[in-house]
Amino acid sequence: MASKLTPLTLLLLLLAGDRAFSDSEVTSHSSQDPLVVQEGSRDSVPERDGSWSPTEHTGQSSTWPTTSGSTKISNDTMDQVANESFIQHVQPAAQLPEDSPSQPLLNSSSQSPMNSSSPPSTASAPPTQAPTEPLCPEPLAWCSDSDRDSSEATLSEALTDFSVKLYHAFSATKKAETNMAFSPFSIASLLTQVLLGAGDSTKSNLEDILSYPKDFACVHQALKAFSSKGVTSVSQIFHSPDLAIRDTYVNASLSLYGSSPRVLGPDSDANLKLINTWVAENTNHKINELLDSLPSDTRLVLLNAVYLSAKWKKTFEQKKMMASFLYKNSMIKVPMLSSKKYPLALFNDQTLKAKVGQLQLSHNLSFVIMVPQSPTHQLEAMEKALNPTVFKAILKKLELSKFQPTYVMMPRIKVKSSQDMLSIMEKMEFFDFTYDLNLCGLTEDPDLQVSSMKHETVLELTETGVEAAAASTISVARNLLIFEVQQPFLFLLWDQRHKFPVFMGRVYDPRA
Repeated sequence: MASKLTPLTLLLLLLAGDRAFSDSEVTSHSSQDPLVVQEGSRDSVPERDGSWSPTEHTGQSSTWPTTSGSTKISNDTMDQVANESFIQHVQPAAQLPEDSPSQPLLNSSSQSPMNSSSPPSTASAPPTQAPTEPLCPEPLAWCSDSDRDSSEATLSEALTDFSVKLYHAFSATKKAETNMAFSPFSIASLLTQVLLGAGDSTKSNLEDILSYPKDFACVHQALKAFSSKGVTSVSQIFHSPDLAIRDTYVNASLSLYGSSPRVLGPDSDANLKLINTWVAENTNHKINELLDSLPSDTRLVLLNAVYLSAKWKKTFEQKKMMASFLYKNSMIKVPMLSSKKYPLALFNDQTLKAKVGQLQLSHNLSFVIMVPQSPTHQLEAMEKALNPTVFKAILKKLELSKFQPTYVMMPRIKVKSSQDMLSIMEKMEFFDFTYDLNLCGLTEDPDLQVSSMKHETVLELTETGVEAAAASTISVARNLLIFEVQQPFLFLLWDQRHKFPVFMGRVYDPRA
């Protein structure tokens, strides 16, 4: 019957593969001294038919202890064990279950001091295999120059796919015929910051949700490059005092995202105030109260807020204008923006049965509106026809379209939306935040759940523009293009430089 070997016994005998055995290199655990071998103990080295001795195979005169007592390991030997071989040859003791079967210390390779012709011991078991890869990825993956060159194009494609998936998930959680707004870019930034510390299935599930290729090494660097002066997006992780965060994650998060996880205090009310104050300060007080409550047993909170400060390329007419808008099968009067000659890219899309218009904004941003071609076409039907392929085809066509002077009339845009993101993630079939969450790169604590994940969006576009309107009056020519938005529509704030969606949503009631 095989003897049970402790991790330390295994370690020292593995070292014998590179040099001969000696009395001082054999060890076992003892209640008096952790570095001794007790004669007859269950952790001692197995005998080989009573005839084998180290001298026969090593050429040394060392012998096993035959009298009661113990043989201690010298300090020099222990230094060599600690510094040379522990990481290379054996798993840490915490990773070896106590009831695991005994394992052989050497195989029949040329490194073994034993004669390859010697018969194997009846007490031998399969050899120990040291892990070739870490169980959890390092937070900062190496990013080569060639990967860096293509990473931004890969990221923009992924964010576009992610936006459509998010749109349908948000729509499924909202009441019918209601406004909604969200920032795919901002939510992706928060989830990618979490991905920095994810391992195992949580890592692969997040990559799938975000439409990232597996092991997208340069994603964090690419996101950092996707900043825009017109958009302020902030993400933050808060955690309870008993949740220890790894230093490697803190350093990586600070380097790539400009923030590191912040510890909460013992007082729930004080924590609530801390979080809401942080959000208000980081959104120029556009969002003053992201959370209205915080559970006392909170362990991990993921927060994200975003707001837009871009302006129209040209100023809309300053006079107030009221016009009709279709709302739930009846016409209502709403405030409108109007311009007799606004530069606009415009075409009709037959797949969505929609008019698509793109208006330029400052900071290389543009505002895209998709509105059903006629009152007989409803927004719900257009939403159902929207998929990543159609979405990307529309954006590609807009990129190739010219901006032409157009008569534009559309509602003033002011949308505020707050959303529990845990329900959104479950709609996207991502359940890791509440079940089987693996954030081994963030913390060693295996018993972890996300207590809260919130996303709030504030979007307001008024008459103000970058360039002042001309003082002279311009009459509307008969052949001038016309783009009138007088029924529910889908909108998109597009980053023209990096080609990704910053905001997305819909408007059913401009008065809300």
